[in-house]
Amino acid sequence: MVLRKLWQFYEIFVLTLMRVRLFPTIGDKMADVTPLFDNLWNEYIIWSFLVGGFTFIWLYHHSLWYRSDEDEEWENKDGIEVGVFPKEYDNFTLEVAWTVLPFLLIVYLAIISWGPLDAVWTSAEADGGYGDECASGELSNMTWSESDGRYVAECYHVIYIEAYQWGWNFDCLEVSVPDLCEVGTAVVEGTPAASLTLKQGEVYLAVMGSADVTHAPWFVSWGVKEDVLYSQGTMDLNGDGLSDNLILTENGEYALSGSIGELGLMTVWLPAEDVENFLLLCTEYCGDNHAYMLAQINVNA
Repeated sequence: MVLRKLWQFYEIFVLTLMRVRLFPTIGDKMADVTPLFDNLWNEYIIWSFLVGGFTFIWLYHHSLWYRSDEDEEWENKDGIEVGVFPKEYDNFTLEVAWTVLPFLLIVYLAIISWGPLDAVWTSAEADGGYGDECASGELSNMTWSESDGRYVAECYHVIYIEAYQWGWNFDCLEVSVPDLCEVGTAVVEGTPAASLTLKQGEVYLAVMGSADVTHAPWFVSWGVKEDVLYSQGTMDLNGDGLSDNLILTENGEYALSGSIGELGLMTVWLPAEDVENFLLLCTEYCGDNHAYMLAQINVNA
């Protein structure tokens, strides 16, 4: 009776989690990239409580139920004897179920996790659902696709991010409209820092490289993080005052000097969903001032 009541309470608790979302803050932060993350977070929480509840209820039930009272005579079914191993019991069906069911759950969780990861880390050469690179002045027109369960867009903008000890360089490349992308400076906690201003409703492909050691740009509010490795192209070997990853075009704008693969650069998708301001941090230890390696990201309407 007690166990039945506990299980009923547990069912009500899980259903309540599904309705009111016990952890909205983290889920909402992840949803700034795509609601796929939000749904994935909720499902992981539900499965954690289901598996944890089942396991601990079973554990406490067996611990309390299968025991003898103090000074009670008990039947030695296991043949317990000093210096002798007790009898072995096996249940093939239970062993198979205990192995197969968790395995199937892990496979299922791995499959549903693939969609959000693919939505963020898909390269420009793959079908990211964002069309082709936008022409000058063209808008992405990002919308939510109910059929795909993710954001889609007509095109995307390419921007360049270069990490160095201990700061960030941004370039809008051939995105020449200030409303779509603008690079500037900001003061963060009394310290001058680079700033990048993007437009709400647009999709950006951030092409990233490192001028020295490994860095890990973390777009805090979007929950997006990617390691960037040293790229020889970030050096100015030809002496023109530019990173060798960039060239100056006839229009007076910067462009990539080669393909993303040839330059050895990393990429990550940045769908700018909401109007907000947040920090870009480095989450890979990169030296003495690692903790102060930050920049300001602004998303305007």
